[in-house]
Amino acid sequence: NAAEPFGYNPSTNQFETSKNTFYLERAYININATITPEIKARFTPDVYQAKDSSGKTQYFYQVKFAYVEYTPLTEDNGTSLSFQLGVIPNTWIPNVERYYGYRGMMKTLADYSFVTSAKVNSSTGAVTRTSSSFFSTADLGAMAKFTFPGKYADLSLSVLNGNGFRDQSFDNRFKDIMLTGFIYPLAGELKAKNDAAKKLNKNRIDGISDLTIGGYAYIGKQTNGEYGVANGGQFNNTKFGGMFNIRYNFDKSGFVKLTGELGYESFKVPNAVTADSSYNSLGFAGYLEFCPPIEQLKEKISLVGVYYNFNPDNSSDYSPVYAFGGNNAKQSVLAIGLYFKPASVLKLGVNYQMNHYDNNVVVKYDGTSTNSLNRIFVNGILDF
Repeated sequence: NAAEPFGYNPSTNQFETSKNTFYLERAYININATITPEIKARFTPDVYQAKDSSGKTQYFYQVKFAYVEYTPLTEDNGTSLSFQLGVIPNTWIPNVERYYGYRGMMKTLADYSFVTSAKVNSSTGAVTRTSSSFFSTADLGAMAKFTFPGKYADLSLSVLNGNGFRDQSFDNRFKDIMLTGFIYPLAGELKAKNDAAKKLNKNRIDGISDLTIGGYAYIGKQTNGEYGVANGGQFNNTKFGGMFNIRYNFDKSGFVKLTGELGYESFKVPNAVTADSSYNSLGFAGYLEFCPPIEQLKEKISLVGVYYNFNPDNSSDYSPVYAFGGNNAKQSVLAIGLYFKPASVLKLGVNYQMNHYDNNVVVKYDGTSTNSLNRIFVNGILDF
């Protein structure tokens, strides 16, 4: 059917087999140890849901984090120097999540899995999709972090295998390098305001309570021929990004928080037969949390909004197959949620999410296709 984006009529229930389900996607166990005042360790087993070789959905176990942290320098003025070695956290994603605060609703831009290509089986009509994110949340390597006096900024340098924590099948002998920095221009002023508030037995300050600007640069490549290509081509992976966060506290109660994130990545994939493929991906995101200035609510109700815009290929010489390629690959995500926080570690809420694509690549339950996937989630976030 030439009118359909994949060239075939869609298969009913391509994306799901039922309209509702209970599921547990991930579960973590965090084991933290303070061995000495300068030496700490963390081990995090990760239980995740996936299909086994027979196609049955099972729970599997893997290592998410396993590292030792050494902090030889800690000064009263906030200056510090620390090192991590092992399966270590990504230095970008957790920091953005710290400001966003609703990972249980939706992952941040750099961690979100966007669709990058898709192809159809001409016999069954089934569509196989490929998705990927900007970063893995953990990788095997080493990291050094320096916090400047007064905590006005911190800088992290990581040397990584580049495979992530789920793929240990090969060793990237060139190693990937990641540099991450965050600047806190109001650190001194905000510290003075918070210290003054504590003397008055207040647990918050009015006005701007946070202002953060951050950025990262990531350079990765492999040895010639290591990608498994006969002509000895070299795989290259370069990424850049930035963020900002500002929070404004209303008088006595309530706040508004705005966070923005930008990500860019450039790949060069060698090919044994044709010319090497190069493509660039670009995405940006906005996160909004509004807690109404109603003192009786005690800051327990928040309206949360998230918007992503992503293009997996904005270059001209690389085109994934079928509907996801070139200018037809753009996609966006919109989410709006209302959350109740009965305790500082618990958030309960309901949210609406819409995934929008350039083409009609989503199949509805009646077998027709559309360009939007709309869902409602009821979820809880327990973070301790």
